[in-house]
Amino acid sequence: LRPTIKLQQAAGAAEGGAQAVVSNWTAGGYNAMAVSGSTTVSQTWLSDNSGWYRGSVKKLSDMLFLVTSEGFSKDSTARQKVGALVRLRPIEVNINSALKTQGSTTIGGSSYLDGSDHSPAGWTGCGSLQPTLPGIRIADPTKITFNGGDSTKYVSGSPLIQKDTTITSTTLTTFGDVNFSDLKSMATMVLSNAGNVKIDPASTGGVCTTSVKTNWGDPLNPTAACGSYFPIIYVDGDISINGDEGQGVLIVSGNLSVQGGFNFFGPVIVQGQLKTTGTGGHFNGGVIAANVDLGQNTVLGNAVINYNSCALIKALTSSAAGGVMQQRSWVNLN
Repeated sequence: LRPTIKLQQAAGAAEGGAQAVVSNWTAGGYNAMAVSGSTTVSQTWLSDNSGWYRGSVKKLSDMLFLVTSEGFSKDSTARQKVGALVRLRPIEVNINSALKTQGSTTIGGSSYLDGSDHSPAGWTGCGSLQPTLPGIRIADPTKITFNGGDSTKYVSGSPLIQKDTTITSTTLTTFGDVNFSDLKSMATMVLSNAGNVKIDPASTGGVCTTSVKTNWGDPLNPTAACGSYFPIIYVDGDISINGDEGQGVLIVSGNLSVQGGFNFFGPVIVQGQLKTTGTGGHFNGGVIAANVDLGQNTVLGNAVINYNSCALIKALTSSAAGGVMQQRSWVNLN
């Protein structure tokens, strides 16, 4: 082969390798790395066998990565190397209260909504606590019914209840330039006709088994095998959950019913109704729901919905896809 053709093959392999890494971004691997950590990309041939590449992915900050791709000609005699800056593209979920809703909201029993920030027990890498948010943000506060007391019994925040006339069906189901129906394509796990399920972490030989659809991570044991696993879960229809724990981004196109003390860490988006009964559920992050019925009956000593900035940030960034930055993203490293 002539030198020019070899260099073209190597350059094509280098650029193709970088594009392949970004297109097949593995959130569970790259996003979970510590800042300054890196991982190698093993030798891979292009689909047309015109060359091959190898490289690395280095985490520069919580949101920024450097992808390095070293390309070689078909006969491995020519070499080119490129770098690409990749920024995470998390779902733009605007959690600005513990609970945000448009529809009728009933709160009773020992239910509690807390707009003050919390840090999950045992989690590391959490930033400073953020300013307190409203406990409830709703377009029409007259749609809230408290059974057995006034708002101070059930809600904490600044203010307790925020009237927000900008809340509509559209604003509750639009996330940046993504609408609710688009979220399904972004999910790492899709459940249809889920019925009644129990959510628990699952691992084999010390490795988190992400193929198990009732494994939504292990927030109560952050150093365990599934402690860094934050899936984007899309439930197509209704789901009823009876324990135990999960983390990530939970999206329900229908109704979400929770009992059995279920603990979830991260944002929860419910297009239908959120309902808790019995020992209820505990949401650590924030909830966006069309209609709400929190009828928890048993005093558990903690809140039903806690604002939790650390859980939100980790869930959204850990599950985010990577995208090449629009400006000055590519550089020749030869």
